[in-house]
Amino acid sequence: MIPRHSRVIAIDDVEDHLQKIVWGLGKAGFCAIPFLFLDGKLEDPPEHPLPGVRIVFTDIHLVGGGDHNDTIHAANIIRCLKRVVADGPYVVVFWSQFVGDSDRIKVLIEERAVQANLTSPVGYASIDKNEVLSLPALDGAERLRTLILERLKPFKTLSVALSWEDRAARAAARTTDRLYEVVAEAEQPPVAWEQLLAHLACQAVGPDEASRDLKSALDEALLPLLEDQLSLIGNEQGAPSEDLKSLHDLVSADAHPSRPVSVAASRLNTSYLIEEVGAGVAWLTWSRGVVTALGTNFINSGPFVRAFGHDDGSLIRQEFATRNLTADERRLAKLHVVELGPECDHVNAKVSTHRYLLALLIPTGLLGAFNGGVMKPGKSPQYRNDSVFDAGKFSLLPLSVGGQREEWHLLISCRCFMSLAARVPIEGKPRFRLRRALLEDVAHRYSTHARRPGVMRFFG
Repeated sequence: MIPRHSRVIAIDDVEDHLQKIVWGLGKAGFCAIPFLFLDGKLEDPPEHPLPGVRIVFTDIHLVGGGDHNDTIHAANIIRCLKRVVADGPYVVVFWSQFVGDSDRIKVLIEERAVQANLTSPVGYASIDKNEVLSLPALDGAERLRTLILERLKPFKTLSVALSWEDRAARAAARTTDRLYEVVAEAEQPPVAWEQLLAHLACQAVGPDEASRDLKSALDEALLPLLEDQLSLIGNEQGAPSEDLKSLHDLVSADAHPSRPVSVAASRLNTSYLIEEVGAGVAWLTWSRGVVTALGTNFINSGPFVRAFGHDDGSLIRQEFATRNLTADERRLAKLHVVELGPECDHVNAKVSTHRYLLALLIPTGLLGAFNGGVMKPGKSPQYRNDSVFDAGKFSLLPLSVGGQREEWHLLISCRCFMSLAARVPIEGKPRFRLRRALLEDVAHRYSTHARRPGVMRFFG
């Protein structure tokens, strides 16, 4: 069952119908966000799509144009979905007096979703307005509640996603509750509460950095408590809830459930271990964990040779390659650097110099030239030296603009690095950022030349 009080969106062009669906959603235990479709657009839409919304109730015929003018109706629904739904799984429930049109509209949405840059819904359902609008108010609300719960019950993907998000939200709420207990008996709790948060933010990152970026400072102060509360919620005893029963059955049947055939290990690594450069994100080459492709003007320049002691060909052969490379193979290997400044320096904004580890991005087909020819999982690779760290196989867009995703390995040298002063940009282009777990794994290898246990990585 989808957790009660989950956020949902309701869209209609008739205000009375919108009020009824919002009332029904409330009776069913959901937190509804209503949007009136007026004059061809949503009234007072959000500035950005709303994260965490997994259910959208929408009328089919949001404007005139005939009951069977499906193209217009589908286009209006797509425009609305793009304004209110962020990336991720969600379900569309058609709330209409003409539910017979649902299948045709569904097909049109699916056909046009990719071109419209819309994440397709994971499922569809429909509720006939006529079953509700003709009933007295209280009876209609109860009938609508029954229909809503009945239509949403089959969506297991939604249940699992919302269950996880609900636990994370409860952990955040518990974090606030536990901290507020400290000031609850103060003479003026609201004043003491703000003072406590300000104190924690400054203790976490220092007053200078807290004044520059208060939100990040609060995150640094509160995230350890949130993670602890989440672990407590996850360990609460009891039988698995209905929404997790299917997952529990999979784990019980097989201690190591296989990865879905449609999910490539490289794509999973890309999502799980790194964060790619996204539209509108200003990536800085000196941000912790950012992987930067070195610019052609910098490679083999005076600063490059002074930093690494060799030109690119000699450097790749001495530090990474286990055999001589052909000219074509050499062109496929792309030199990068990974920022690995101490986390405490980054958190407290006291970086004096940034450390950039040398890295090499290579196509998966070329990996044999860098690991002693071992290409099968299960066999121990023989890298050039103990400091070489294979961060994993990733599915990335090519360095050139356009083209399909390709599979790459990122090899990081944990002994070969250069240093630059704080906030001095590198001549190159940021490609992606290592997530915290992977970055800690790199730091462990840098410190010990041994792999850190407990970091998940996917092969195949």
